[in-house]
Amino acid sequence: MVEARVSERGLDVPHRPARHRLPARQRLLVAGALTVAVLFAVYVWGGYELGWRWTGLSNSVHLWDWLQVVALPVAVGIAPLLLRHRRQMTRQHRTALAVALLVFAVLVAAAYLIPLGWTGFTGNTLWDWLELMLLPLVVASASLWVGRGSLPRPVVLAGLSVAGAFAVLVACGYLVPLTWTGFRGNTAWDWIRLLLVPVLLPTVLLPALSQRVTSRLIPPVE
Repeated sequence: MVEARVSERGLDVPHRPARHRLPARQRLLVAGALTVAVLFAVYVWGGYELGWRWTGLSNSVHLWDWLQVVALPVAVGIAPLLLRHRRQMTRQHRTALAVALLVFAVLVAAAYLIPLGWTGFTGNTLWDWLELMLLPLVVASASLWVGRGSLPRPVVLAGLSVAGAFAVLVACGYLVPLTWTGFRGNTAWDWIRLLLVPVLLPTVLLPALSQRVTSRLIPPVE
């Protein structure tokens, strides 16, 4: 029902509900994000289509090069959101995420099989992909293991199975050798540099940080 209010002349005037408006801070954030998006689009268009040299963009800058730049920053930006809102994710959210991953997997397969030169994927080995994606994947998936106690047995068994299969793949990469893995030629020091941060991050660094933050936010019980 439309509410009415009495004006100064004694007439009933329909009361119009106030329009919902975003807070000033959110409006500034939205405006800033749109501005950055437009400027970025102009930067990309000018570099690839108009040949603006100052952009550093040309046909030699492929999708692979963009992934090297944005993969870790995007993962760092997504991780806090997932840590805070993971439990509020609906089935639609999970479906959209699965579809996005599937589309990317199809794109990677097509880039190698067709091949798609603009992706820059051809010629990159499994070792290159590990260097590119391992740390961002660990950071982005932080919500799955930070703040948890002991993992369920099926999860532990699945993890051990994946680790065992990867160990066999590494051995085959060196002994057979499987050239597409790109493992042969990498020393123990190369593996330490590859795995040190991705292993320490979920096992030591983030649990310690999470415990410290929790102890500061929750006062001790007297």
